[in-house]
Amino acid sequence: MTEISRIDFSDVTAVRDSAVQLFTEANDRRFFINEDISSPQRAAIRRTARQWVARACCTLPAMPRAEARTLLPLYDLIHRIAYGTPAKYLNDIKLNV
Repeated sequence: MTEISRIDFSDVTAVRDSAVQLFTEANDRRFFINEDISSPQRAAIRRTARQWVARACCTLPAMPRAEARTLLPLYDLIHRIAYGTPAKYLNDIKLNV
């Protein structure tokens, strides 16, 4: 399981790698197939994704624009894992970066 507290959110590579790992974990738990399966593992992935989104939301605007732009699609994907919806504030983040 991805450990959010160990990720350096000022390092774009670490942020990207953690998002890919989180996506892989969610995919392994079939998050993207319309199944209503509740499990402790899926709940843990959702909690971790919410933590990732919160941290990324704070750090993306402080990153250099070119680096932050590469993370925006991943931000939206992890937001969907966390909350089941697209990121509503994605355009605001784009404006900040």
